[in-house]
Amino acid sequence: MAKKQRSVSLSFVLLRFAVVMLGDMLLCCLVWYFCFGWLLSTDVIYQGYVSNQQVEQMLAGEPKTFVSPGDDFLAEYALFGQNGDMLESNVKGKKLAVLTAVLQENTDSIDVSQHTYADGSTVIFHWYYRAEFVNPMLRDILPPFEYLWLATLGGACVLCLLFNTLWLRRRLATKLKLFGEVSEKVGAQELDFAIPHAGIREFDQALGAMEHMKEALYSSLSAQWAAQQEREAEIAALTHDLKTPLTLVGGNAELLLDEELPERSHKMVETIVSSNDRAKQYVASLLETAAGADEAFESTSLPALFDELCQRTMAIAEARKICLHTQNDLDGAARIQNDHLLRALGNVVQNAIEHTPAGGNVYLEGRMVDGGWQITVCDEGPGFSKAALHHATERLWRGDSARGADGHNGLGLWFAARVAKTHAGQLELRNGDSGGVVTLTFG
Repeated sequence: MAKKQRSVSLSFVLLRFAVVMLGDMLLCCLVWYFCFGWLLSTDVIYQGYVSNQQVEQMLAGEPKTFVSPGDDFLAEYALFGQNGDMLESNVKGKKLAVLTAVLQENTDSIDVSQHTYADGSTVIFHWYYRAEFVNPMLRDILPPFEYLWLATLGGACVLCLLFNTLWLRRRLATKLKLFGEVSEKVGAQELDFAIPHAGIREFDQALGAMEHMKEALYSSLSAQWAAQQEREAEIAALTHDLKTPLTLVGGNAELLLDEELPERSHKMVETIVSSNDRAKQYVASLLETAAGADEAFESTSLPALFDELCQRTMAIAEARKICLHTQNDLDGAARIQNDHLLRALGNVVQNAIEHTPAGGNVYLEGRMVDGGWQITVCDEGPGFSKAALHHATERLWRGDSARGADGHNGLGLWFAARVAKTHAGQLELRNGDSGGVVTLTFG
């Protein structure tokens, strides 16, 4: 017994994704924090409170005069005279305007300090509680270190999210690809394969449903194949059995030809013999088809093909008192399946004869057209109904009451259209002035 393969739920996969992503983000935060500590220990950056300490040191002991700080001074300051003139500052523009406003409005804030010296000058300090670069050049060129460091942490978290999302996408895409592979094989009716295991419970359930569908399709196709094989065997057996009565009919007809018969009777017997020979050819063709063989394409004279078609259908027309008018303007040769094409063209002509009233006319014309050749059959019957124009070439269609469907099995025009397609041609149905018109065009 095969060991049952383990599957996890899709919720577990998503939960694992979330846990891994949060773990990666936590790792990034730890690395970020330890790197921050290392930068502090190597004097690359100042702590956030250093700027406040520097201000407190400058104002310690109530100094009488202002002493300019060095380049390592972090706080912003401006020194103003008694009349409010700016004497010295380490900022310009908007930042200087803010310090001037503090002097004029005499505002007080937790991050602002001011001190008045003995000479009446006043200094205003404004500091930020944030980490800063120790190097003055870096402070001038780059944004505050704390902002950059927080941006680094945010970028690391975004990268973690991106990489984990791509990992999840790749994993799910690999599993979903299994559905496409199974669908392609089922669509191509390649059913002798094992459904793969995805490892995700919901996916495996869907693949299990596809397994049932595959088995049902396999059973259905197997049954159809068996039925088809049985039908082909029955057709082959029936076709083989037809050879005996056809042989008897042909033999007796040939014996009659040796007798002294009136000319009309002799001609009728000749028609029986030729028709019997064609029937025997059809039986042989059916046997070949049942055995899996097919007629080969051979180069055939088109005028000779047309003449043989006329010879085969003339007797049918005379028997039904129909005048068959023929016009052979074909020329050259073409590679065709001679027997198949004669049967197909004969079906079309016979169909026209059967739908033409006694005493009427059927016109059979063969001519060359641009890039090919064409056979046209016109009758003087009721023509094709609107439904027949769309469906008459469908297999077993017998719905055309306008052309007297009684006695027809719906295979004649279907077979003609199929043979035309085999020869890279097409069959067209339309109504003319006097009746139905069937045109077969070949390239």
